[in-house]
Amino acid sequence: MILNAKIFIERGKIPSDYRRYFISLLKAAFQGTEFEDIVLSRERIPKPYTFSVGFSRIVRQNIDSLEFESPVFFNFSTPIHTMIAHLYNHVKNLPTLFSKEVKEIQIHLPPPVTIKSREMVFKIMGCAVLTRNYREGEVYVHPEDDDFEEAFNHSLKIRLEYFREKFSHFGHFPKFSLVKVLTKNLEKTVIKHYGGVLEGFRGTLKLQGDLKILNFLAEAGIGVRTGQGFGMVRVVKF
Repeated sequence: MILNAKIFIERGKIPSDYRRYFISLLKAAFQGTEFEDIVLSRERIPKPYTFSVGFSRIVRQNIDSLEFESPVFFNFSTPIHTMIAHLYNHVKNLPTLFSKEVKEIQIHLPPPVTIKSREMVFKIMGCAVLTRNYREGEVYVHPEDDDFEEAFNHSLKIRLEYFREKFSHFGHFPKFSLVKVLTKNLEKTVIKHYGGVLEGFRGTLKLQGDLKILNFLAEAGIGVRTGQGFGMVRVVKF
């Protein structure tokens, strides 16, 4: 299920690692709810949700900051539909964003999209991050890497197994099955995040897989760090 919000505030300049503002927004929205332990956890656990942020127009941008024009587009997606109600009530009463007064908020809850084809094209909203684990730590996976599909499936398997073990009381999560990356039109990108730098990618992917898996990806996103605003996708071709 997806929540789309248009947030109208005055034009201004913000840090380029703006995702942290929305991570704080989510923590405030779910504090004191049944999802508090998931959203506020300091452990690096897979999150059963994702979000993306966009701007009506970016006037100028550098490595440290960007200047934008209103509105700000905030999109949140999760296979746990009861999370949406808590977020809806919090966002509609949001007084400030980026320390600026909120003038108007428009919230839209689009009807769920059900994928009915085993092959589907997904567009990444913003960018996604994918890693592989070595003894010395995480290493970023790039679109041209030979093990891209293997890393994609490893990430998916870890997430589904964790969700089925920890969050089954919130709803059904499908059993893992392999996804085939048929085509990818992706480009590498560098993202400033919490004072550091991540390596990710943006673009489109054509995937083939079980319908339940594809529908899960459409709601929960792809890759790692989905709870930090990476990996949200939308279906662009049925």
